[in-house]
Amino acid sequence: MAHRIYLYNYDQKTNQNFDTYLGEWNYEIPLLLYPLLAEDVKVQGVELIANKEQGIVQLRYFFNLLADSYQLHYKKNYYESVNRMFEFLEALPYDSFVLNATDVFNMNEEKHKVQAKEWLLDIQQKGKLYKKAIKTQNLSMLDSLFSACGYASFLDILQTDWINYGLGYFEELAYQKATSFIFEEEGKFGLRDAKGVILAPARYDEIFESDVNYQIALVEKEGLYGYLQGDGKELVAPIYEEALDVFDFALEPLGEVKVDGKWGILKVYSNTWLVPPDYDAIERVAYGFIGVESAGRFGVYQDGNGLILPVESATPYVYDYDTDLFFNELNGTHKRRYYTKEGYYLGDYLEGDLVRVSNCFWIKPNKLNKQGRLIDQKGSLILADADQLICLDNFDALAVRKEKSWKIYHTSNHQFLLENECITQVKAETNSGTKKNVFVLESKTGLGLFDADHDIWLIAPQAAITQIHYLEYGFLAIQKKDVYQLFDFENGLSVELYDYISNPLNYRTDEGLLFLYQGTNLFRVQEDKSIHQVEVKEYGNIYVNRYSFRGKDLEYFIFFYNRWNAQAGNKGEQLMDVETINNMAFAAKENQNYQEALRLFEISAHKNDVDSWTEIGLLLTDPEIESLFDPQRGIRYYEKAAQQNHPVAWNNIGFLYQNGIGYLVNIKKAIQAYEKAAKLGDGMALSNLGDLYYFGVYVKQHYGKSLDFYQQAEKKYYYNYDKISEIYYQLRDYQNLLIYLKNDYDRSYSGIYYGILYENSLGVKADLKKAIKYFEQANAYSAYEYATQRLLYYYGEDPTFKNEQKFQKWKSFAEEQGFEIG
Repeated sequence: MAHRIYLYNYDQKTNQNFDTYLGEWNYEIPLLLYPLLAEDVKVQGVELIANKEQGIVQLRYFFNLLADSYQLHYKKNYYESVNRMFEFLEALPYDSFVLNATDVFNMNEEKHKVQAKEWLLDIQQKGKLYKKAIKTQNLSMLDSLFSACGYASFLDILQTDWINYGLGYFEELAYQKATSFIFEEEGKFGLRDAKGVILAPARYDEIFESDVNYQIALVEKEGLYGYLQGDGKELVAPIYEEALDVFDFALEPLGEVKVDGKWGILKVYSNTWLVPPDYDAIERVAYGFIGVESAGRFGVYQDGNGLILPVESATPYVYDYDTDLFFNELNGTHKRRYYTKEGYYLGDYLEGDLVRVSNCFWIKPNKLNKQGRLIDQKGSLILADADQLICLDNFDALAVRKEKSWKIYHTSNHQFLLENECITQVKAETNSGTKKNVFVLESKTGLGLFDADHDIWLIAPQAAITQIHYLEYGFLAIQKKDVYQLFDFENGLSVELYDYISNPLNYRTDEGLLFLYQGTNLFRVQEDKSIHQVEVKEYGNIYVNRYSFRGKDLEYFIFFYNRWNAQAGNKGEQLMDVETINNMAFAAKENQNYQEALRLFEISAHKNDVDSWTEIGLLLTDPEIESLFDPQRGIRYYEKAAQQNHPVAWNNIGFLYQNGIGYLVNIKKAIQAYEKAAKLGDGMALSNLGDLYYFGVYVKQHYGKSLDFYQQAEKKYYYNYDKISEIYYQLRDYQNLLIYLKNDYDRSYSGIYYGILYENSLGVKADLKKAIKYFEQANAYSAYEYATQRLLYYYGEDPTFKNEQKFQKWKSFAEEQGFEIG
């Protein structure tokens, strides 16, 4: 059995514990979570206790660094998981985290208290290291932690499936319990949240365990049943004589309920019937389909189309996932009676004899019938007495062999093609970029390429063609004796002849889509399908990675390389990958070596690295980098990246429009660009939109719109707490203001607000002593005329707080700042 560490949530004042542990880990704290558990950490007995609030703050800082370092801000999987993790942590009701490693301590003879103290020192030291990495924005300072953990980087950890960007370290049961709890009061049950707020009063006789997906619980009251949402909303009143837990089945959660002895299916959100309560029994047959029974007869409902198979069958319907059909067994026979999901009867067949092909069905030959048949979705015969069938999963056209000749049938157009041709061989493949419904066919005149969708030959049959090879990314190589031509579905057949055509190294698109060989020259097909000659200095790098080729591609490259090497000597140079080049470029930029940064980003840009286009745009449009300032050129890079839906490029284009850099000032276009970036997941764009409406310089000031954008940006880890605080202050919403003031971890802006609130009893109880303290705190970070004037009044005139020394201090401060002294 593995030795575990357990994490709990605990209240140091009341000694209350959250009623389930938050996580359990093997042997040690996960590397991703040290910042969470290293704040104000101390030993209590054999357990370690850490400050929850400050731990969450430090963990946010750390995850911001991770997202910046690995460019994860715009990854949906990342920010959805991380948002959920922080929502869960912040919903926990108690002020401390408790770590219990007794199970691990039992492995050693040393006293548990001694081990706990040693563990404390380890956590404190690592906590300091994490803080230093966060302060310097340098993840490499933590590289020493990976030696024994089995991972090469934090990115490896984040992207491990079960870890799920950190969320996987915590228990799913704890997520549920952090949102709502069942409580009992005078024999009745209700719901409250983790902080004790009543969500639903105690009026139910029973509240059952809620559904994991929808957080909806079955409830009982006075012998009747209904449904209650996790937030306390009663979705369905308890009026049904029986009911079962909700299930995820259609467009909303469903509940099976009983009325007057009959069962039906209720849509819980809309409180309407999906299946009326007319049946003796109900059973889920497949997703979206429900079997019903009445008086010993069976039928099937579909969630959107009602009753599709009438309640007439003597046996229940079963769903066959292989054919996507319903069937029931025929008594006294091994056959099954098949129906489509639309309710059409297809016939009676032995199990496995009926095969779905596109939107038709193939009846395979068997011992009793040596020939196959093709039927359509309604069971009508398309072709009888066939021998063989070829169909790919995503093709609408198929090939059927009859009497030693192949026929091409298009299932969507319901017609046979090439009926006057004698097709002797058929080949079809599908891969990334390959057009569907295209076949390599051999006729009496030779090999050709046929497009069944358009009923045309893309390459007419020719005796000169010896092979047609499918390559990656939608390309084909047309072999004619010892030469090859390249074919793709956009540009057709190349005029240029090549000695050989291969897939790229390990099928990596950063190496190009294909390699084309011609004498001692090597060409690369880029992602835009343009063809570029590979520089000789790259041959060596390709040779080093040659085993990423496969089969004949590897064999031919080695032959090519050796031939070239014999003629030109070894002139190959190893090249760095895009990630390495970009890391060097960022380092040069940080050292203000902008020319070098541009050169390196341009190398990556030539490899079609969209991020580099954006970085080049940033360098060329920054007025402070005078040596590179070329906004028109920079805009071309931005626009190129924007065409690829790069969110940062769209945001920066918006900034240029707003500030008239390279473009004429155009606020409408700036807003459109910001909105495009925001839609693509850019938090900075949301902040920029918020700023437009907050400051009201270019558009009419609108605090409501600004607040909405800032709070959306907050979910993307772009924080505007100071501006949100000012909005709530101006709106006189002091309760929300107080919430956001708590986010001022550096105490850089909250002091002035707290001073005013405590002085004037706005949302808090008046406390002049606190007001004075906060006015002083405000001026420690900035210079506020109002705060200074109030301090001069209190220390100079107020009998309770009068203090000549402090008065003189703030008088000097006012004079230095040029403030009016009343």
